[in-house]
Amino acid sequence: MVWSTLTGEERPITAPKTDLDLSLYDWSPDGRSLLASRFNQDSRLYEIWTVDIDGSQSARKIASASDYNLWQGHFSPDGRWILFVATRSKGVESTIFLMPAAGGPWIPVTDGKQWDDKPRWSPDGKTIYFVSGRNGFYNVYGVRFDSVKGKPVGLPFRVTDFRSRAAMIPPTIIPVELGIARDRLVVNVAQISGNIWVLDHAEL
Repeated sequence: MVWSTLTGEERPITAPKTDLDLSLYDWSPDGRSLLASRFNQDSRLYEIWTVDIDGSQSARKIASASDYNLWQGHFSPDGRWILFVATRSKGVESTIFLMPAAGGPWIPVTDGKQWDDKPRWSPDGKTIYFVSGRNGFYNVYGVRFDSVKGKPVGLPFRVTDFRSRAAMIPPTIIPVELGIARDRLVVNVAQISGNIWVLDHAEL
């Protein structure tokens, strides 16, 4: 469905299809297709697919692996590259990769030694942002990207500095999302607290 900011109305852009088990993440820059994770019934893993919205609803597999679930696919602003997260079916670590949008080898953005998630492009396509728990608390990090060579440049740098339960990116990372604009970012922030209570005169 597409929701109009002008009229407040919704309209379908794909017809209901029971064989498309999709988690949608992005539009193509030309607005003609959607980038999604699609469940493979045979491998029991999620793959990266594009789905055309021109009426044909033709789908094309972009990336898959025998031991990874693939999530959070996003096109670069120029449409040449795709960012995504690969998580093993068993384990607590993830790796952010990028690849040519037309298909090709995976290029690692992170080292897979901790949980990195929610990869996003900067509006100019020169920086890749993501959320990482590499220092105990989740924070937003960035790494420069060379679009000519098609690879990250330098080490990741920290963008936010959350280090207290009074204000932190939630440790339950699945519902967290990240939005990047030219001069600001949007990310979920939570306040987490706990209390100890004593119940007097309790009949046990």
